[in-house]
Amino acid sequence: MPTPSLIVGLRLDGKKAAVFGDGPAAANRVIFALDAGANVVLYAPNAPESLIKWVDAGRMSVVPASKYAAADIAAFSVAFVASGTTPVAQAIARDARAAGVPVNVAGDSELSDFVLMPTYRGASSLQIAVTTNGVAPRAASRLLKEIVDKLPGDLEPQLQQAAQLNDVARAADRQREQLLAGMDAAAASADASADATAANTPAQQVSAAASSVGDHPAALDLAPLRASAEQVEQAVGAQTAAGYVAHALSDLCFVYAAREQTLGDAALAWSRRAEKNAFGEWVSALRMETRAGAGHALWGALAAGSRVAAIAGAASLPYMAPVLAELAARRQPIVVHAAAQSLDAQANVQTDFSDVFAALQSRAVVLASASAQEAHDLAAVAHAVAQAAGVPVVHVTSGAEAVVSVQMLSHSQLAGFVGAAAADGDVQPAAALEQALSRFATTSGRTYCPLEYTGHADAETVFVALGQVASDALAALPAISEDSRAGVLNVRVLRPWDHAQLVASLPPTTKRLVVLSSARDADVACDALLADVSVSALIGSSTPLAVCGENVFGAGALGIANVMRTALDLEPLVEEETEEKTEEKTEEKVDEKSAAAAEPTAVFDSALEVAKRLAFPEAYGTEVSARPGEKTFTVAVSSLRRMTPDTYDRNIIHIEFDTRGTDLTYEIGDALGVYGYNDEAQVREFCAAYGLDGAQLVTAVKDGQTQTRTVHSWLTHALDLFGRPSKKFYAALAEFARDEKQAEKLRWLTTSEGAVEFKDRVADTVTYAELLMEFASARPSILHLVDLITPIKPRHYSIASSARMHPGSVHLCVVSVHWKSRAGVARTGQCTRFLDALSIGDRVVVSVKPSVMKLPPLDSQPVIMAGLGTGMAPFRAFIEERAVRKLEGAQVGPMTLYFGSRHRAMEYLYGEEFEAYHADGLLTNLRLAFSRDQPEKVYIQHKMRADSELLADQILANDGCFYLCGPTWPTGDVKDAMVHSFTTHGSVKAGDANKLIEELKESERYILEVY
Repeated sequence: MPTPSLIVGLRLDGKKAAVFGDGPAAANRVIFALDAGANVVLYAPNAPESLIKWVDAGRMSVVPASKYAAADIAAFSVAFVASGTTPVAQAIARDARAAGVPVNVAGDSELSDFVLMPTYRGASSLQIAVTTNGVAPRAASRLLKEIVDKLPGDLEPQLQQAAQLNDVARAADRQREQLLAGMDAAAASADASADATAANTPAQQVSAAASSVGDHPAALDLAPLRASAEQVEQAVGAQTAAGYVAHALSDLCFVYAAREQTLGDAALAWSRRAEKNAFGEWVSALRMETRAGAGHALWGALAAGSRVAAIAGAASLPYMAPVLAELAARRQPIVVHAAAQSLDAQANVQTDFSDVFAALQSRAVVLASASAQEAHDLAAVAHAVAQAAGVPVVHVTSGAEAVVSVQMLSHSQLAGFVGAAAADGDVQPAAALEQALSRFATTSGRTYCPLEYTGHADAETVFVALGQVASDALAALPAISEDSRAGVLNVRVLRPWDHAQLVASLPPTTKRLVVLSSARDADVACDALLADVSVSALIGSSTPLAVCGENVFGAGALGIANVMRTALDLEPLVEEETEEKTEEKTEEKVDEKSAAAAEPTAVFDSALEVAKRLAFPEAYGTEVSARPGEKTFTVAVSSLRRMTPDTYDRNIIHIEFDTRGTDLTYEIGDALGVYGYNDEAQVREFCAAYGLDGAQLVTAVKDGQTQTRTVHSWLTHALDLFGRPSKKFYAALAEFARDEKQAEKLRWLTTSEGAVEFKDRVADTVTYAELLMEFASARPSILHLVDLITPIKPRHYSIASSARMHPGSVHLCVVSVHWKSRAGVARTGQCTRFLDALSIGDRVVVSVKPSVMKLPPLDSQPVIMAGLGTGMAPFRAFIEERAVRKLEGAQVGPMTLYFGSRHRAMEYLYGEEFEAYHADGLLTNLRLAFSRDQPEKVYIQHKMRADSELLADQILANDGCFYLCGPTWPTGDVKDAMVHSFTTHGSVKAGDANKLIEELKESERYILEVY
């Protein structure tokens, strides 16, 4: 086997690379070449699904292997052959050698000019170990000679000056990294869990606490919307619905929202995931500050020719108004999606139009939507008007977020809709709005009027409202119209305001207009809308119309209904007894057995109290934390790839996390604890079935820490709702059962008589949620559930990287755990589901756990490693650590790796790296046991027994250390192989060999990490 002579960086920026073959080996080589900047031609039947995005991006093309001709190879700067030792591979290698093109042939170093070193992969080059074969060494030698020959004689002072400049540059880079990391870390608290804890009484972010239903950006998958040519039904809130349109129709999206707000989170998440817009282009979403001069960035982006959108809290509009006015004067198209929300005295989210009225003075078109469906639809109309009229458009959403079903236009529909509007040319805003609404009705089948009347045909009193207030007024109208002639005018267009259209929209019998507005500042509550309606009534109506205003800020749906009833001289409504209150009264009358259930330690909390604890953290001892009482870090996914073929029944993934900007450090052998959380859709389903309010705040002590979370957060981030309950939970649940048979069954399952069925339930992974649904008469309150359900624990994975080789990064090798119950129900591990759903840029809460898997204290000591499947993860870290030490000049001892899995072609994890280290001489011995690749089963213990002399020499004669990581089952056989080595070649008596192994364990030279 040739020995590599040099490690060099293969720079491929803008050059072409050829990859021959299919399967994981070919896919890996495509990724390596793409990372180095190359454009790739893959000679294969088709592209793996994981690489389709690179074809779409124009970085990769696929050519049938049958169309390859020898002359083609000269067009490439490098070639990779994914299947070695075949006549085809040999022919391609000869073609490349003849054309002077460096070639790598998988598994055949004799045909290769270089060996891949993916662990040394840099940001701009693919670092490789050059072999003594082929054309690459000659090129490398020439390059080295040219460099040495051209070095100036007075190099030393220049090098010192360059070093000083380099130090300054690095310091500046570090400052920039710290600044960006600080910004990311601040955002991460909301992205990871938005939970809060305190030494005394913890709290949760006010916006999350007050929100009625969390509208998480991960809930909306853009793939169906990108693939479909028709509308797609999705469950989203108004903010995400508008955010989707903003992302689809822009290439630059500014988010003006406080870090603790969820506003704009969806657009930011899609940008991090590199989701393309409706035009097939990448979208950048940037979080901005709301302050004086806010909006100047919009001007600059428009000047650069970008399609620009903004997502903002309405509080940003007064700061943006001057820029919007200037953009309107210069006919510049931009859309601002503004959420008209603020918190009332109890920290509940309320509709607030106070700041929206600032936009009315900017000469921008202003639209208002009253539901999630309208938010999506009018967002699309807003972009069409902006393009057709060349003016800024402000689209206002309002009300607390609630996730509902929304019919959403696909990417192709949105692109066509806005493209047609842009083709209309220079149109006045009013005409552009009319055309956009008409065209939207044709596209979607949904019709909107700027001013839409609903109610009695001969109404005398008409309530005028916009946004969420109009929605609540319309909901109250049926009960009112039975007793009085009244109607509601829903205002969707605030600018341009049409006086004649308002009067024309009213029934001829109208005598009085009552303007319902919602503004925290009572002084401006009705000013703008009331003024517009008053002028219209004065100059547009031929008969006198009385006009008055009512501020309904914080009134809620019932309060708005009563304001309307009072205006009509009707009796106000009283709050009806809810089902929950009925249940509370029923619970007071339950028999003594059910009432005997222990009082919960958890208590309901109020948003106002939480807000106080957040506002005065020192006084209350409040601390915002993703995981109370634990040292955790929030890291971002930077790389994610499947290591086994898509057709293989085991999904093993390699994950890399970016740790920059955190205090996370780890040692060789440490484990990374990953805090997964429950599926949010399943949690919402459970809450709906169980009758829980996801926004209700609950404070409880868990793991010795007092925590405050919403019900949704308790069930998603804290409690193992979809885990297996213990017998203790069955017994506790029996105390709540109102049905005596169900209570008896639950108790029976905890006895010796019910042990067989209980064991079957454990084997089938019957979950807390399923048990609560099965025994429906047992209904512990959410406070009891918080006490009774065990917390979600972190899943620990051996770290598969060296921090010295990968500064600012930590790697894992993880197998997805899927199985079926006896009834055929598909099951997934809690952390598996969480990890399977991750995408690049997603944030994950992790911790570090020390381990016994440590390298020996001396670099010269031999290391013998035995890993099965993902159990080789810590040994990748071992090898990388010694590779770094060797590069630093240390004399490292021999390393032997025994690796076992089922099939070489399917599950040779990090095989190319190990082959490269073996070729380099760092990995002295590489012993592979693929159990299913031959008629007889071959396991690592068989390979160890064949190396009896080697093992005795390295462990007994040279103070070597042995490590085993993986499943428990081979432990005994591995020990027997070691005993055989000691007795056969180590002069150890049979009776003393086992004792010697125990002594090696005591001295940490025989280390097992099995599960």
